[in-house]
Formats: sequence, C-alpha cells, structure tokens
Amino acid sequence: MINRAFISKIIAFLVGLLCLFIAYYHNSSQTYIFKGQAYGTSWTVTTTSYLNDTHKSSIKKIINRVDYVASNYKENSEIALINLLGDSQEINISLDLYEILDIANKITLLTDGAYDIKLGKYSSSFGFAPSFNKDLSSSGDPSFTLNKSNLTLNKEGGFWFDLSSVAKGYAVDEIVKYLELNNFNNYIVEIGGELTVKGFNHSDSWLLAIQDPSKIDQGVGQLITNINGEKISIATSGEYRNYNFSSEGKKVTHTINPATKLSINNDALSVTVISKQSAAHADALATAFNVMTTNSAIKLANENNLAVLFIVQDSDYLNFIYTDAWYYSKYE
Repeated sequence: MINRAFISKIIAFLVGLLCLFIAYYHNSSQTYIFKGQAYGTSWTVTTTSYLNDTHKSSIKKIINRVDYVASNYKENSEIALINLLGDSQEINISLDLYEILDIANKITLLTDGAYDIKLGKYSSSFGFAPSFNKDLSSSGDPSFTLNKSNLTLNKEGGFWFDLSSVAKGYAVDEIVKYLELNNFNNYIVEIGGELTVKGFNHSDSWLLAIQDPSKIDQGVGQLITNINGEKISIATSGEYRNYNFSSEGKKVTHTINPATKLSINNDALSVTVISKQSAAHADALATAFNVMTTNSAIKLANENNLAVLFIVQDSDYLNFIYTDAWYYSKYE
C-alpha cells in the first residue's frame, strides 16, 4: 500500500514539473525589453533572450561612451572639445570618432556632397545645436583628413562638426556588436528611430512600423518585416517634427543643404533607408537623400542597389515611392 508521504512527494514532483513547464512556456513566448533615455531621445533593446544586469550595464556603457565621443551638447565630449579648437595639425582622436568620421566621409563621397557633417555652425545659428563660442564665421574651405595608422585628425577651415546624423546609428552598431559577441541573435536595437533588427521574434520575423509623417499622433505609414530573419538596419529622416520658426515666421528645418547653407525645402516628407551594412550607414544616407531632390535621390539609390522609401505629399494624399531594391526585397 502506498503511504500518504509518498503520494505527497509524487504530487510535489508533478507540481514542480508543471511550474517548470509554465516558466519555460512563459520565457519562450515573451520578449525582454531594456530601455532608457540618451542623446535627447529614447533607446530600446528588445531580445528574445534574457538580458541580465551585466549585459544591461555593458549596453549603458556603450551608449554613454558614444555620447562622450559625439555629442555637441556635452561640453567635455570629444567632438565638442575638437570644435573649440581652431585649425590644428594632427589632433589625436579615439577609434570611435575615427570610425564615425570615416563613415561620414564615405557617404559624402557617395552623395557628391549632399551629406556634410561640417555644418555645425549653421545648425547652431538655426537653433538646432549649441554654440561653442560667439564666432559663427568660417575661414577658408572647410575640410578634414584622417590618418588611421596613428588615429589623428587634421581639421581646416574653422568649422564645427555636427554628428547628429550618424552618431545614433553608430551607437546602434556598437550595441549590436556587443549582443552578437554574447550570442544574442534575435533582437531589435533602436535609438531615436534608427535601428537594427535580426533574427526572429520566436517563430515569426520581427514587424516594424514607419511613422506616417502627415499625422502627429504617430500613425503607421508603412509596415516592414525582416524576411527570413535577415539582419537589416533602418533609418528615417524627415522634417515633420524637428523644426523652428525664424523671426519672420518662416519655417526652418533641422536638415541643412550643404550647397545653399539653408534648411531644406524638399517635396519628400520623410525618407527611409534599409541598409544591410550598418545603422550608421542607413542613418547618414537617410539624411543625404532627404537633402537631395526625390528624383535625384531615387536615381542614386537605384544605381547603388539601395532600398529606400520616399513619402511625398501630393495634393491631399501621400504618395509612397519605392526604389527598385525595396520592391525586390519585399520588405513590406
């Protein structure tokens, strides 16, 4: 005859198994979200695997590290201190700053100057960046050269760097590197709308939304999915939120045309770039295509097999214009 103590042990064992099953099912059907504030915006890391305190601390350190490299709003950041300098020979720079400037250089060359990170003084004069001193004039032709072998920068022309169009994407890339080194392969890393997505949300590809720029309530304009768990980076540039008004009441947008040194006034409400290279690549390209006319941007994107979506206001409705690579990739 089975005694009562043995029955109790069997019941406890079965209850324990049930609890383990419930815990496993719960963990396998949820995502883990870690978020915070930085760079004047919000950031979010979403994974299907648990992020322990060590990982969370490391992610915060990456965000803070890039902030102290690239932020114009921190007086002691690396780029702010460089902006205080006049023309100088061989300024020693960090590897992070070298990589950010190198990416920017490549996008400037690709877009024939439509992308330019040397416009900090103009951003400041329009109220979109801090002033390091009262002198907003430039002298000579602004330029800079990089030396990778000894990590130095030569800056000429009295300009100020503005890295706001690439730094968030670079920070995303650095977090992604950390996650993958630690065997996280299903994630979304997003900072201020610039993001990289990889893998699956358990059994499904991730589903992402691009904001409808005609709606202030953050309505959805376009849904995107990373087909078959593909790793892609996405960045959107638009003037529908970040703008000021001049003393004459004229709308002044935060993106500046390098050719005219004035804020842009183009037909596209927003430009979204999907890159298979990196978030920094997508971030900088989205700004460049936002500066260019829609037709010239589409032409350049198609020549370089780039997936880009332009949302253009056409009378009373929105026109969604896709490059060839977007159609072929079937992101929507």
